[in-house]
Amino acid sequence: MGWALAVSFIIGAVCGLRMPVLIFTLVVLGVMIVYAGISYSAGVPLARAIAWGFVFAAVLEAGNIFTHLLLYVFYTRRADGARKRTPQEMQSKYPAD
Repeated sequence: MGWALAVSFIIGAVCGLRMPVLIFTLVVLGVMIVYAGISYSAGVPLARAIAWGFVFAAVLEAGNIFTHLLLYVFYTRRADGARKRTPQEMQSKYPAD
C-alpha cells in the first residue's frame, strides 16, 4: 500500500504543474468514488473502502499542494533575487498612498 500512496503523491504533484485546481478536484473525487466502488465490490467492508478512498484523495491533494508550494517558493525567490527595488521605486505615484 506504500507504493500506491507514493504513486498517488507523484501523480498529484505532476497534475499540479498543468491541471487547474477545479478540474483536479473533480478528478480526485472521481478517483475516490471509483476506488471505493471497486474495493467494495471486491469484498472490502464499506467503511474501510471509503476510508481508503479518502486517504488516496488526501495524498493526491498533498502532491498537488507540494507542487504549488515549490512553484511559489521558486518564483518568489527568483523575483526577489533578480531585482532589488530602490526606495524611490517603491514610492507610489499616487499622493494618497
